[in-house]
Amino acid sequence: MKRKILASVLMTAAFALTITAACSDNNTDDYLIEQATTETTTATETTNTTTEATTEATTEAKKEYKELVNTYSGKYVATQGITGLDFSVFGTAEDGDIQALFSFHEDPANPGVPTGSYLMEGTVVEEKKDAITVHFRGTDWEKKPETYHIIEFNGVFDLKEGTLKSDDYEIDLKKSAGADLTYLINEYDGIYSPDTGDNTIKLTVEDVGDHGDLKAVFEYEPQMGKKSSFITIGQVTNIAPDGKVTVSFKGDKWIEEADDKKFVDFDGVFSADGLEFTENGGRNIRVYADR
Repeated sequence: MKRKILASVLMTAAFALTITAACSDNNTDDYLIEQATTETTTATETTNTTTEATTEATTEAKKEYKELVNTYSGKYVATQGITGLDFSVFGTAEDGDIQALFSFHEDPANPGVPTGSYLMEGTVVEEKKDAITVHFRGTDWEKKPETYHIIEFNGVFDLKEGTLKSDDYEIDLKKSAGADLTYLINEYDGIYSPDTGDNTIKLTVEDVGDHGDLKAVFEYEPQMGKKSSFITIGQVTNIAPDGKVTVSFKGDKWIEEADDKKFVDFDGVFSADGLEFTENGGRNIRVYADR
């Protein structure tokens, strides 16, 4: 009898342990599922938050301020006295900085000031309905006279009046010409006269960058010698009030290498309508756009 009771107790205990084990396993699974769900939800929320923040930042960075893209001409005052200034806003880079060109020259009231130019980047510091204030800082010289240095200033664009003014350096400018250079993308044909004979040339402007830079292909075929071509990079150094655009081109990469392995570097001026380019450095380069 005692043996039967003992066996019964043991069986009951074993059954209870089995049930307990089963319940423990089920609770563990529930906990793991709940934990995984919580982690997934948290990760999703984090991803969504990060994506929203990135999207907002990207949207803000890509604000283009197209209403500022122009050339503003007038004067400013620095150590050298009253100086003529053409200030061109090209657009906005991917990081949100406004890209511009500061191009100075002599003013009739102060003859003898040399010409020079450098690139600038601007950060918007205040926006109102009809005015935008931008802090501009110089970055790279394009044409540097001796003893001159880069300045920085806070400028206020008056969208109604079409002006750019600053108490810094008494900057006083008014909209004078455009600064959207995409109209220069074209094929230009003509000739140039180096040391020997005339060369038939083609200048193809393929792209315009945010910093007033042009990517072009220069192809030429001399009277004696093989046809050659290379990629050349142009940098705008001035946009005049009459719309003429001065550009400095420098060879960058060969497509078909010349016998003498020398790039043709040159400076020149595009007409205001973009249909003609005339070199001004003695190579007698003159090309006309395909209409």
